[in-house]
Amino acid sequence: MKKILLITMLVMLGAGIVFAQAQTEKEVDAGIKLTVTSWRTDDLAAWNRINAEFSKDYPNIIVSFEPVTATEYDSVLMASLQSGRAADIIFLRTYGVGRQIFDAGYVIPLTVDDIPNLSLLPDSAINPWRTEKGVVYGIPGSSCYGGFFYNKVIFEKYGLSEPKTYDELLRVCKTLQSNGVTPFAFGIKDSWMVAEYLSGNVLPAATVSSAWHRKLMNKEVTYMDPAYIKHFEMIKELAQYFPKGHEGIGYSDMQQLFLSERAAIYPVGTWELNFLETTNPDLKLGWFFMPPLKEGTQISANFNMIMGYGINSKTEGEKLAAAKTYLNWLAGVKGSLLFGNEVVGQFATNPKATELENTIAADMAARGANVDKYQQIPYEKLSDRSPDYTAAIGEAVYKLLMENYTPRQAADFMMSAQSWYFK
Repeated sequence: MKKILLITMLVMLGAGIVFAQAQTEKEVDAGIKLTVTSWRTDDLAAWNRINAEFSKDYPNIIVSFEPVTATEYDSVLMASLQSGRAADIIFLRTYGVGRQIFDAGYVIPLTVDDIPNLSLLPDSAINPWRTEKGVVYGIPGSSCYGGFFYNKVIFEKYGLSEPKTYDELLRVCKTLQSNGVTPFAFGIKDSWMVAEYLSGNVLPAATVSSAWHRKLMNKEVTYMDPAYIKHFEMIKELAQYFPKGHEGIGYSDMQQLFLSERAAIYPVGTWELNFLETTNPDLKLGWFFMPPLKEGTQISANFNMIMGYGINSKTEGEKLAAAKTYLNWLAGVKGSLLFGNEVVGQFATNPKATELENTIAADMAARGANVDKYQQIPYEKLSDRSPDYTAAIGEAVYKLLMENYTPRQAADFMMSAQSWYFK
């Protein structure tokens, strides 16, 4: 009898455990699960922390951040969209690439009724995901600036300070070089770096104002404009201070040159801040924008929206409502502040999200508030067809520096390569 009772108790206990487990799984399953896809694999830990905070405010919504390697993102995303298995929230690239996804019907239009906090964001941030008819299909996620990180210890050693004019920048480079220090950690192997942080940094100073960029977008000026030719002259001058063999130096090589303190200045975007600080915490970092041609002139800075958030058109019902809630939270002050403090060096676009904990990031944002924001050159309209600006400028700069093209010849090459744009 005792044996029978013992067996009965064990059976009941086992049943209780199974029932409790089933109840727990049911409670977890009761939550609305959203997936997010991105090319920002480096930000996985940061996004996990952001999403954990979101779930504290909305316990019934569970968000899973599932990034794809940047070089594979576009092809993987398109395959998943075509198969109907894409994530609920999709990181959208700016202008043409993101627009193609909207035009194909893969993401939905978004209004202030859907995302109330959209009304808080500046038009300039929304424009990369707005059609000519004013339809918005992406919520601005983050922005960054292009400019120059520099090694404060090296600068102090040779009595150098942040240059206030382009001529001062050249003198800083000359002093460094004369003391056996490589001024720039830069090379021209990777066309995207040439486009975004060589041409992209120099052009705002050469053309003085973002008004020139608007003229280019309206086809009121071409690459034969004296200001654009001037930008090639400046690139040629700056290239004197690149490392030897710079034609074979790519992005990862540039990083290592700067991190190992074998070069004093690193032209790149603010988004690299977190990587630099975590990879070499002992590196004393400074930052400056591309200085203007004339002292006292307002700085016109290389500026870019990095990514936006779109909602998959296959996301429906309660998941669609949850996706809108999530994007509205990200666009709000709390979500924007969390983003700026977790994804260091990228900046959310909510104008009230200004309390950044990282001192360098806070300084970048404060300076950025006072510059003329010059849309980074490669992506608005100039990437809509092939060869796009990135491919064309990569080849033009190679010809300028390695094949002795004159600045005018380099500009003429750009006109020929991108003749499709000016038709």
